Amino acid sequence: MSCTFEEELTAFIDGELPPSRHAEVAVHLGACAQCQSTEALLRGTLANMALLPEFVPLPNTRHQVLARVDALPPPLKERLLALLRPRVWVPALGLAAVAVLAVYPRSQQAMHEADPGALELAANLELVEDYDVVGLDSFEDMEVVTHLHELEVQ
Repeated sequence: MSCTFEEELTAFIDGELPPSRHAEVAVHLGACAQCQSTEALLRGTLANMALLPEFVPLPNTRHQVLARVDALPPPLKERLLALLRPRVWVPALGLAAVAVLAVYPRSQQAMHEADPGALELAANLELVEDYDVVGLDSFEDMEVVTHLHELEVQ
């Protein structure tokens, strides 16, 4: 299909073009051998299709086709949306809550058994981060800064 008129030949044969465009295509067909060949092929195909027997579906064909369609797996989008339904996420949230409650007491017990220095460091994490910005590297440096007010008094 190298000719731009070839795309309109089906509509030309079926009589679907406006009268002005129909006349343009008819004039073009008189001069373009490629379009003449394509038009002959299309008209021959239509003539052969008219010779075929009419298709008469069986009464239960519709039910068979719909049953096959229903048997197909749902699309991925529908399967993902099904996960967002409350009957799925409510039990999942319940299981997550049980898991958190099962772990929470153990983590509290581990906090009580932890190193007191680490607990103090965790409690003063914001202060430690400020020291890090200043460039203090060791606990001795931090202790000096912590007790600066005592050194100023002396």
